[in-house]
Amino acid sequence: MSDRVDVVVIGSGYGGSAVAARVAPHGRTIVLERGRVWRPGDFPSHLPGLAGAYHTRRNPLGLWGMRLGEGTGNAYVSGVGGASLVNYGITQAPEDHVFDDWPLSREALAPYYARALEVLRPAPSPLADALGDKDFLDHVEPGRRVDLVNTIDWERCTHCGLCVPGCNVSAKRSLDVTYLAIAKSHGAEIRAEREVVAIDPDGDGWRVVVRQTGRGRSDADEVIPARHVVLAAGTFGTLDLLHRQRDRLSTTAWFGRAMTMNGDGLAFLYNTSHPLSGHHGAPITTSVHLPFIDPSGRERTLNVMSGRIPKVAMRFSALVLGLFGGALGRRRGPRDPATARARRRLLDLLRTDPEGALAHTFMYKLDAEDSSGGRAVFDAEGRSALAWPGYQDDPIVRFAAGRLEAWAARVGGVLVPDVSGLPGMRSFGVHPLGGVRMGRGPEDGVVDPAGRLLRPDGGVYPGLRVADASIIPSSLGVPSSLTVAALGERVGEDLANELRAAA
Repeated sequence: MSDRVDVVVIGSGYGGSAVAARVAPHGRTIVLERGRVWRPGDFPSHLPGLAGAYHTRRNPLGLWGMRLGEGTGNAYVSGVGGASLVNYGITQAPEDHVFDDWPLSREALAPYYARALEVLRPAPSPLADALGDKDFLDHVEPGRRVDLVNTIDWERCTHCGLCVPGCNVSAKRSLDVTYLAIAKSHGAEIRAEREVVAIDPDGDGWRVVVRQTGRGRSDADEVIPARHVVLAAGTFGTLDLLHRQRDRLSTTAWFGRAMTMNGDGLAFLYNTSHPLSGHHGAPITTSVHLPFIDPSGRERTLNVMSGRIPKVAMRFSALVLGLFGGALGRRRGPRDPATARARRRLLDLLRTDPEGALAHTFMYKLDAEDSSGGRAVFDAEGRSALAWPGYQDDPIVRFAAGRLEAWAARVGGVLVPDVSGLPGMRSFGVHPLGGVRMGRGPEDGVVDPAGRLLRPDGGVYPGLRVADASIIPSSLGVPSSLTVAALGERVGEDLANELRAAA
């Protein structure tokens, strides 16, 4: 037993990184990450580079990819630091009522949210007041504005608009320089380009079978014996691993159920008379929270953020909206002079101009408490996707569409709705949650509140835990990163206590 690693963490996203930081001081810890290390200067800064970074079998070290299910498509990230490499660093906790059906209360999670904030250190943008978004949201939804904070070092930020698909100026407080740096300072090993292909029970521990990413089956596969294994490979990665191990690890009936898109949606109010900052590409800095009562009488929240088109796609977006905006959308509300509208479109066809139509465009980026009606499906190779063909009919998604129509009636412009409503299209998202949901027991969950994998008989698999977005029991209505980090903090603390007790 002396050659066993104390903890193997599979995945380096928000949950896995938080766990590694907390357990590394108490035992030998290895973090395995399928993706590569991405450093400032490596990230794509134009559309061809972004396309070239797409993750496929032929490009196994790509930065990002998509999983397509019935009615939906969801993005994922592959790299040391997970989604923190490419997101806007929005750091929000959900409303209190989100926790009503959770096995953990908001009060129980409060200290872990606080710890996560201490590590991630989000801060408001110094440019937020100059962007025009606050004035716009105050106009269309008075008293509902909630300003955001981002995990960005604003003193280093050049406001280049390249938060997505990755910061090349070292301004992000991504996980590689926060939680993973803490883990490494306590001796944790971060092994990139290592894909886990199997997790087998082995006496009182586990055998973790590891393969170099992109390499086929061979005798060179490494076997790491471990006392404890923490699955934190992201929603799809964890579902894939547990599905592959289903002959050895029986899960509860909730496995793959109650998945959520987290209310993700996207639409545009194009070429309005209201000056905005759609051409800027700056991080998302403000939002409005709108209350909604669903048909069952349950309180939910719609979160509409003042979105940004990533700078890598800005010129393309300006051309598409300029050429086809009228055909894609519907003009609504008061109209400013036709000559002014035409001039703004012409400016964007020539170049992306601060006086052009894109600079008068509001991008609706939605997160919402949807009804968690999705489920996991697996292809012939065991790769998971989120299937939810009726997502666009979810009550809060329909409510969101109605609010956007009301905004358009007030400020004019061309309303370009979510493309998922068009024939043959899907609803696309970036926050797939659930599938390995946390519950009080096997009657309502797949893992317990400490992240331990439940057996159908009510016991747990000793030494096996899950700590990523797959364990979240319901939609959050806000970006999920802070909540995943807080859950990782809690799982990490519980496992650290177990290591101390064993020592």
